[in-house]
Amino acid sequence: MPIVASRGGEIRRFLSELSDPKRRAGAILRLRSLGPRVVPHVADEMGRLDPEVRRSLLDALRDVQTAEARALRKRWMRVDSPAGPGGSETRESNLASAPDHGAKSKNVDAEGRALDDLRALPPPRKDERAAVSRDRGEAHLALARAGSRLARKDLLLSLSTLAPERARLYCEAAGLIGDGDFLAPLARLAPKQPEASRAIARIVPREKITPRSRILRTLDEPLRVIVARALAGAGPDAF
Repeated sequence: MPIVASRGGEIRRFLSELSDPKRRAGAILRLRSLGPRVVPHVADEMGRLDPEVRRSLLDALRDVQTAEARALRKRWMRVDSPAGPGGSETRESNLASAPDHGAKSKNVDAEGRALDDLRALPPPRKDERAAVSRDRGEAHLALARAGSRLARKDLLLSLSTLAPERARLYCEAAGLIGDGDFLAPLARLAPKQPEASRAIARIVPREKITPRSRILRTLDEPLRVIVARALAGAGPDAF
């Protein structure tokens, strides 16, 4: 499936070498040369990496400009941003935010498990078994609830491939993490899948899509009409 990177064993070995100061520089260079192929494997390691190793990995991925890599860097920069001066106020703020770190850790664990589930499944096909579609959809929804976009391409492919009756979980995931690129496949599903309409209604305001947005001009007229109803303020159940 699209999220599976080649040379996975080699990538995981380089990731483990980031913890060794003597091997770190070489591992950074090798990971940098592998570029986008590293990103899908990183989520599996996030929970065990200390801040110094995370910074090394950020350095290795600094030139990777995929949406997944940018989202990963942004999330790590928030986690590792240094606390500013503030004495007791800073300490109280840190203590108050402690439960959030636990929530982030749970999200990381859920993200890793969902990615493993996706890697174990074949790419989406129109004639696949319903059980396979359901398992993949549940994994996508788990990723979306964790705020992860690492399987974005696979989610788009699934929405473009599966029949409307099998797309409910995928549409729900798209409503949580989707962007303008999701409008076309969702609009195709909307006449027969109500969850697709609800996803459009969530994406439009979140992505600040207006009648003048370029993405609308790329849609065929019937699909543009469906999206326009969301722009006009129609409720998610009005499609």
